[in-house]
Amino acid sequence: MTALLALYLSVLDDRNFEEDFTEVYNTYKRLVYHTAYKIMDDSYLAEDMLQEVFLYVAKNFSKIHRENCHELAAYLVSCSRSRAYDMLRKQREELLEDVPNEPDAAPVPDDAAVSTDNIERLTELIGQMKPMYRDPLRLLAMGYTNREIAKSLGLTDEVVRTRLFRGRKLLWKEMNSHE
Repeated sequence: MTALLALYLSVLDDRNFEEDFTEVYNTYKRLVYHTAYKIMDDSYLAEDMLQEVFLYVAKNFSKIHRENCHELAAYLVSCSRSRAYDMLRKQREELLEDVPNEPDAAPVPDDAAVSTDNIERLTELIGQMKPMYRDPLRLLAMGYTNREIAKSLGLTDEVVRTRLFRGRKLLWKEMNSHE
């Protein structure tokens, strides 16, 4: 018996179900792991999701309907997906909280220098944009690639490209309308 299985059995809501839980765990642990891995694209995070799902299942095992294996599998997949997406959403929110509103003071080569007034105006305009444009633009300004932005925001590469294009277009329009 693995240490994790022993942990799950220790929190089982009814000790009479130890054998049933062990069977469910051994039958569906790969399904839960692979479902989480497809979403998280990280084996360690998928393992965390596996543990979270089965801890929840163990704590509520007497309430979970196990008669129909297809319904149980669908339930476990649903739990895995929702927890994985929740984790991604939390990571994205944490990442966006770290995005500074002001430009950093790092020196810039002369040929890439932009006036301080323009930087302040751009920062102000980006801050006023809808989050769907603001968040990708801030991440792009921090040096993230489109693929990294897509992954951190839970979007496709194509959606990120479109939002960056439209966001830049809105910025350009605003910058030129006030000159």
